[in-house]
Amino acid sequence: MIADRYRIPIEKVAQVERLLQEKNIDYLLIMSRECSDPNLPFIIGDDAVHVAAAFISKDGNHKIITSLSDQKKYEESGIFSEVITYEASIKETLREEFNKMNINKLALNISTEDHLCDGLTQGLYMMLADAIGEDKVKEIEVSSQEILQRIRSEKTDTEIEYIKEAIRITQEIYDEVFSQVKCGMSEIEIADLFVEGMKKRNVTNGIGGGYAYPIVCLVRAGLAHRSPGKTRSQEGDILIVDFSVRYKGYVSDIARTAYFLRKGETKPPKEVQHAFDTAYKAISETINFIGVGKKGHEVDRVGRKVIEEGGYPTVRHSVGHQIGRECHETGTRLSPKGSYSQGIIKEREVYAIEPTVIQDDGLPCILVEENVLITKSGAELLSKRQEQLYLIECE
Repeated sequence: MIADRYRIPIEKVAQVERLLQEKNIDYLLIMSRECSDPNLPFIIGDDAVHVAAAFISKDGNHKIITSLSDQKKYEESGIFSEVITYEASIKETLREEFNKMNINKLALNISTEDHLCDGLTQGLYMMLADAIGEDKVKEIEVSSQEILQRIRSEKTDTEIEYIKEAIRITQEIYDEVFSQVKCGMSEIEIADLFVEGMKKRNVTNGIGGGYAYPIVCLVRAGLAHRSPGKTRSQEGDILIVDFSVRYKGYVSDIARTAYFLRKGETKPPKEVQHAFDTAYKAISETINFIGVGKKGHEVDRVGRKVIEEGGYPTVRHSVGHQIGRECHETGTRLSPKGSYSQGIIKEREVYAIEPTVIQDDGLPCILVEENVLITKSGAELLSKRQEQLYLIECE
């Protein structure tokens, strides 16, 4: 019986095997110690305390070299054909096992542009070179960046299941919080409601970890990636919240906007409603356009154009990004420029869509963010859309 925590690693290892075969690379090597490489627990379900070297093979015969104290957990995973132990130093065992393998191409977690694909530390690289020879490493090494980006981007059934649950919990907390928000509450007091919601459901924040505050901004006090402050809400305020929940290692990323009604108002002023309607339309057109085979910058342009044609400054950030184990996941990004904007949208990727109205000097700002799954036929909406502004009465 395979433990639940190994469900995704077994699915991920199968993906790695296919990609190694596709690229004719013999092995992906992940060397880690004291949790130094974030991809080791992702791919095999457990981290390393002492130095470990996991060789994932294109032919399915995987092996890991590990200390005696870490041995049992790797055996329990069901992933490795061989779990080889060392006592004092990994160096001799690593050299001996490497010489048994006929390796022409070895993928290493080295990247100059993606921190999620750059898990091999300089010290461990030097240890590998010392064990098998610096010239040999240089001869056979290739970057694993594309492999890691693909397996982090293209979600398995279990990953999609976990992301959907993270999204459901996030929406449930939003509904609960906005039923309690009152005019006069401070940003911190509103943020505390989200923390209570996480504690009640035994989940953590997808950004910052633990019970970190979400982004809670009264536009009047400045819209930015900042901690909530002591500014108290008042009539006429716009409140923006950007919130992520982590469930079994996978995250949501949903933003919502509320308006505090002035006395006598039953709906937002025209300028606030127009800003919301523009952001809503931009999200709709982005979701309708995104699909397999399109480039990130092509999708970005669709949402960005709606914001600009609505009379607002261009979006200051990407129109969207991938989510998964991280809130800002690697791979194709819905950006106007940069290498990731040239990426191709693929089936089973999950995106946060957020074309945003951002203005200075206290003018209306709107941030609404929805999550979608890419399917063969287009985009499946995973979050329940915010169809209108949350309205909060001020007495």
